[in-house]
Amino acid sequence: MSAAEKSLLRAWTVLMALSLALALAEAVRPGEYRLLWIAIVGAVAVWKARVVLSSYLGLHRAPAALAGFMLAIAVIIAIVVSSFALQALIANFA
Repeated sequence: MSAAEKSLLRAWTVLMALSLALALAEAVRPGEYRLLWIAIVGAVAVWKARVVLSSYLGLHRAPAALAGFMLAIAVIIAIVVSSFALQALIANFA
């Protein structure tokens, strides 16, 4: 197995482990921690995006491009998580 194949296998393993961890955690998650759970899922999504961008797309060789993509993804995830928080805040006042 070549070094590139090992790197891709390692990336795939990390992605599968993160997916499995979220699936198992969802089964035992208490309902009152909804916003915290959404933030954790968002953080894991950013982490998984970084693995895909750096390993599968080879952006580990272009750190500036990786940083730019990660900034864009982090901003989008932050907007999504913030919208859930705002919706929960509005629901509490209604």
